[in-house]
Amino acid sequence: MLIGQGAQRAIDDLIALAERIGAAVVTSLLGKPLVDESLPFAAGTMGHLGTTASARVMAECDTLLIVGSSDPWTEFYPAPGQARAVQVDLDGRAIGRRYPVEVGLVGDARETVRQLAVRLPLTKTDGWRDRVAEHVREWRRIADARAETSADPVNPEFAVRALNDHLPDDALVALDVGSVVYWYARQLRLPQNADAHLCSTLASMGCGIPYGIAAKLAFPGRPAVVLAGDGGMQMTGIAELVTVADRWESWDDPRFVVLVLDNGDLAEVSWEQREVEGEPRFETSQALPGFPYARYAELLGLRGEIVDSPSDVGGAWRRAFAADRPTVIQLLSDRDVPLLPPLPQAREARETMRAGLEAEGAEHALSLYDEYLRIEGDV
Repeated sequence: MLIGQGAQRAIDDLIALAERIGAAVVTSLLGKPLVDESLPFAAGTMGHLGTTASARVMAECDTLLIVGSSDPWTEFYPAPGQARAVQVDLDGRAIGRRYPVEVGLVGDARETVRQLAVRLPLTKTDGWRDRVAEHVREWRRIADARAETSADPVNPEFAVRALNDHLPDDALVALDVGSVVYWYARQLRLPQNADAHLCSTLASMGCGIPYGIAAKLAFPGRPAVVLAGDGGMQMTGIAELVTVADRWESWDDPRFVVLVLDNGDLAEVSWEQREVEGEPRFETSQALPGFPYARYAELLGLRGEIVDSPSDVGGAWRRAFAADRPTVIQLLSDRDVPLLPPLPQAREARETMRAGLEAEGAEHALSLYDEYLRIEGDV
């Protein structure tokens, strides 16, 4: 199953159906908050920024049910002709937009899925179910090992994964655009009562803090977390912290935590240049000027904290959620942690990425790239 945000009202029925028929569950980026990713058949987010488990089950499946999703990562769907597909969507224009389908069902997701479920015959899928669970277990091992990989000074995957131990059950999570979305998709497990907001379709940088403010306007009694890069912060975030400083005392819950991945680079584009073109990182367009995000927050009357060691990450999250006012955590992170697309679909892209790194002479980035491949067993 590929589940998108349009399946929100049908999620309980879809999970029950997946358990009944032995299906793997893959989500779009916008569908991620809907699924409990601790389930043994939850393979995570699909696509370039997705999990190895989602890539594997999509590459191996022979039947695909798409509900409420129009995810654009077409190269990560089953190969054309490989799988028979059924798609459920309220908007008939979405049917068959991303993948050829044999049956398109236009209607409310919950009612349509319920009607579909009673018509599905039970089939024995123990072998497939076991294989899905194996892919999910392997992805969890990979994700853990990548987050624990040493970086200079802090691995951003580690910082986002550490949030799992501190994120309130009713948190509002807002994301900016950039490499932080990769770490969110791969490392953050959202509580079932949490919401997440991101610019998935347009990928417009600078949306993180504005989305967080909008969430607090709608739900002033819930804690909010913004995950942003320094690029997004320099586009709008710095200015919008002024809005946070002006508004926070009117919120029922003052907690508004901003994690800034400060690596001095427009990292997602740097890695795209290497991957798509086999070209080195272009310093002139990619380097960002330094800015004292944490100190600036303090000037506005907020809390600020600089984190430059993995040992300080957990404490920074704990203090931020215990604070009586919004907090900006300025995390000095490593721009060279690779944005590695998952196999098997991304074999050629990985080879092009290596060519770009070698042309650049980026020894530290190459060492991290090779370590990530070793963790995955792709050596």
